[in-house]
Amino acid sequence: MRTLLFCLFAITSCREADDKPNETDADDTAGVVDADGDGFGAPDDCDDNDSSIHPDAQERCDDIDNDCDGDIDDEDSDLRGAATWYADYDLDGYGGDQLSLEACEQPDGYVDNHLDCLDVDDEIHPNADEICDGLDNDCDGVTDGDDATDARTWYVDDDADGYGTNNSTVTACDQPAGYALHDGDCDDSAPSFHPGALESDCADPADYNCDGSTGYEDSDNDGFAACDDCDDSTADANDDALEICDGIDNDCDGDIDGDDGSLSGGTVFYGDSDGDGYGGSQYQQVTCSAPPGFVANNDDCDDLDATSHPGASEVCDGADNDCDTDVDEGVGSTWYQDSDGDGYGNGSVTETACDVPSGYVGNGLDCDDFSATTNPASYEVCDGADNDCDGSTDEGAINASTWYVDADGDGYGSSASTTSACDQPTGHASNDADCDDSTALVSPGASETCDGTDNDCDGSVDEDDATDAATWYADVDGDGYGNASSTTSACSQPSGHVADATDCDDTNVGTNPGVVEVCDSIDNNCDGTTDEWTATDATTWYQDADSDGFGGSTSTLVACDQPSGYASVDGDCNDDPANGGGLFNPGIAETCDGADNDCDGTADEE
Repeated sequence: MRTLLFCLFAITSCREADDKPNETDADDTAGVVDADGDGFGAPDDCDDNDSSIHPDAQERCDDIDNDCDGDIDDEDSDLRGAATWYADYDLDGYGGDQLSLEACEQPDGYVDNHLDCLDVDDEIHPNADEICDGLDNDCDGVTDGDDATDARTWYVDDDADGYGTNNSTVTACDQPAGYALHDGDCDDSAPSFHPGALESDCADPADYNCDGSTGYEDSDNDGFAACDDCDDSTADANDDALEICDGIDNDCDGDIDGDDGSLSGGTVFYGDSDGDGYGGSQYQQVTCSAPPGFVANNDDCDDLDATSHPGASEVCDGADNDCDTDVDEGVGSTWYQDSDGDGYGNGSVTETACDVPSGYVGNGLDCDDFSATTNPASYEVCDGADNDCDGSTDEGAINASTWYVDADGDGYGSSASTTSACDQPTGHASNDADCDDSTALVSPGASETCDGTDNDCDGSVDEDDATDAATWYADVDGDGYGNASSTTSACSQPSGHVADATDCDDTNVGTNPGVVEVCDSIDNNCDGTTDEWTATDATTWYQDADSDGFGGSTSTLVACDQPSGYASVDGDCNDDPANGGGLFNPGIAETCDGADNDCDGTADEE
């Protein structure tokens, strides 16, 4: 009906749309669109793109809200197609019929089967072994069936005399009707024939006790005819025999071995209440083999304590564990005498006891039990003693010095390798001041020399205190000659200094030993003399003995200034003042006196 209405609505809408293509139908929102054609449109259909999802769909295990009720899978009460899970109360892997639920995933405590026939006992389930205990252990519907692991073999006993034959056997927990636990019946049709039957008529040829002999025979030659012998097959069984442990009714009283109160030569077994393999004296049985809970000795001194028996280790518990009548003897801890009370004991003075004796401790680590400051917990100090008891003296001492490797043996070490020790080790120094430990020529105690090396390790190379540093002289005027009164010491020539100290005026570049002396009233060549005759512009002066302004050539002087008694010109032909020398010189006029007055070499010339 919904589909029909939808189609009618759609047709009408289409027609109206054709008639009025430019108008919007105000009633379009009232229609229901079913995009997936499942008969449900929005908002009822929670997924209108999937026709398998709608309010009438069946909820499935697919993590989808198939029926659009807001619940998914296990949350939906209408879930169909989920697995059935059964409560496994005893957690043995098999569930019971009592409680089940539908779910997509296995819930905790549930399994996918209900095969457990008793879900409160985890030892009862289909995979369990059947045993004879009155329960259907393997849940096969049979209690104590013939598949029980402890089922017994029963022998057919047609004459019901308690002995059967192996002609027919069954396996069962309980004795079936018509069957006996023992076989050996030689005639199962007559109850008078069976092992142990009496053969009282010594004339009767029948073998009633099934021992292979008849009543009047003495097959075992024990002096008793078969009719008076309970077992004529063995000489150890007759009325005069003593019951012994051999699996035979020796004294023919119907009881065998330990079941016979007249047993002779049996073993006394003692009750072992604590199950430690040693019996006490409270319970005794004389029998052939130890009954359950009994042993062949009564050596246990405390049969209610499994930790106490001969051979047990004595422990500190106030009991005689090894049953030697001593308590806690030879056991316990080893305690060591602690004479100095430092918590560490003397390994050579010990006591063994369960509780610590006074003045003792639980270790023997003290190497000097008379000094409380000497023990493994003490700090090692530089005192020549093994303070921390490690077998070494003064090692790692807290007040040890740091020593630096001195590879070149110059008394100065390097931080490249250090060691801590109380005393100076060989090859080490107390400092790390050496800047080159590969050569003894370099150290803070070495003298600096001009070799391009920091010999004294002060961080500077070839400084002015080098022993072979040169003295350099200030050369202010830069003429290559220095001032002897202004010096500096250095390995290399400093700027503004020279090695020469002969400049007499370092403010004048024209004054130094390399300059030529000139007549200027200055000691130009620094030889200590001013304007000496060596001056390049010095004048040659001629001796003028007669002081007439003209000198002769017999004596000359070179000087910047005119010497006394000398003239700057020569040519005086008579410079002798005592002989009229003053009247003769080139500056005098010639006279007629027969003499060369003007010294031109001619007398009285015109």
